[in-house]
Amino acid sequence: MTPRRLASNALEHKVTPYVGMTIILILLLGPIYWTLITSLKPLAEAIKWPPTYIPKGFTLNPYIDVLTRSPVPLYLLNSAIIALVTTFIVVSAAVATTYALTRFPYKGSKAVFSGFLIVRVIPPISLLLPFYLILRQVGLINTRASVIIYTMYLTYPLSIWMLKSFFEQFPQDLIDAALIDGTTRLGALTRVVIPVIANGIAAVAVIAFLWSWIEFLAPFLFINTDALKPITVGLYYFVGDETTYWNSLSAGAFLATLPGIIFFIFAQKYIVSGLTAGFGKE
Repeated sequence: MTPRRLASNALEHKVTPYVGMTIILILLLGPIYWTLITSLKPLAEAIKWPPTYIPKGFTLNPYIDVLTRSPVPLYLLNSAIIALVTTFIVVSAAVATTYALTRFPYKGSKAVFSGFLIVRVIPPISLLLPFYLILRQVGLINTRASVIIYTMYLTYPLSIWMLKSFFEQFPQDLIDAALIDGTTRLGALTRVVIPVIANGIAAVAVIAFLWSWIEFLAPFLFINTDALKPITVGLYYFVGDETTYWNSLSAGAFLATLPGIIFFIFAQKYIVSGLTAGFGKE
């Protein structure tokens, strides 16, 4: 093979992955771009066919309408309450559970870990009806608590398995030294363990928050009152019987994605480290 041919093959091997990644990136960013440009169009242009790929009648009125003349700010607040409460409870419970099972094991502790995994393997959609019936019996239907409980079911077992390796790899000597110095077991957890494995806990928090923020089916089924709906369900406000206000709907959808995008950009390193460490060891 000639040197020119070798150089051509080497260049092809280098370029091909980047071309593939570029195509995938375009496909992934396409819906976000389309949502953004639709949100910057007047309604007449938003429903025009053939569509315009760059807004001709550029306007911010859809955002103004969404933020000042619609319940979207309330929907965003509801989503934030559900996501933050779920994240706090899940992270706190997962840290305590994993610490207890890994540092103070007993005969059935491995079975408990396996039980958490088995519970999460069950398709969540198949449990929506049982959840609905149980929540209705205890009077929690049409409350934020119903969505929080369901989302906790989705994220709690996963969080435990993500944290499992962090706790297993933590040096026992540090905990023993803290206990010898007079620190309680809870003190050893809060003062010694948590600061060291903060990356893993942050990864769990990020995933729990994002999962809670984007949940749709549970609030759609469990909540009927408009004032309690999160943004994922509340966007139906812009879908009328005769007209869908696509520009306002797109503006609301783009505002709904911003917290998740910003959260992910600043915390992506924690997600990567948490996933690789949390599932890299059995």
